[in-house]
Amino acid sequence: MVRPPGVRGTRLLPSDRRGQLLAAARHLLERGTIDDVRIETVAAEAGVSPGLLFHYFGSQRGFRHAVLRAAAEELLDHLRPDPSLAPGEQLRAGVETFVEYVCRHPDVYLAITRLDGGSDMRTLHRSTRATLAGWLTEGLTTAGAPATPALTMAVAGWLAYMEEVVLTWLDQPAMDRADLVNLCERTCYQIVMAALNDSEQYERLTDRVRGRG
Repeated sequence: MVRPPGVRGTRLLPSDRRGQLLAAARHLLERGTIDDVRIETVAAEAGVSPGLLFHYFGSQRGFRHAVLRAAAEELLDHLRPDPSLAPGEQLRAGVETFVEYVCRHPDVYLAITRLDGGSDMRTLHRSTRATLAGWLTEGLTTAGAPATPALTMAVAGWLAYMEEVVLTWLDQPAMDRADLVNLCERTCYQIVMAALNDSEQYERLTDRVRGRG
């Protein structure tokens, strides 16, 4: 059995021990599904007693939520926009990074998005999307898009669309990854155009987004 380093036989600060236990759970999640992340299984993987996990996380449900929250935070760290890039470059980089992350960690992302685990799990998914939507909306409004309800709903809809398209592509990879990225990027511009409903305003916005204005 392969264990994350530094778990067994090592005295750690509580925060470090908690991180090590989450790493052991993540190791299991990479090889299976969230159903495989049980306190008893993770305890055996980490070489500790189940009671230690109950001490840190309170319950099986609390432990799984902590595992998925850590995974969501990792995803957001990868997708955080680079302020040195133009908004259009941020969008392209974000789509490429999102596709790369989901391809490398499909079971982790499926656990975040598709788990029927109650209101706390749904809240985690919504809050992750809301953070991404906030970043994208900020980039668009900085480039001159009006902060309207239509734009807010368009951005939220596009994120849901991209998520579903990428997950469908994982099951049925009927196009190259580069074409998938292009599709998601192109659709973002199209849905923003629909939200603006003004062709001249859209042209000015895309010039600024792409660093031409």
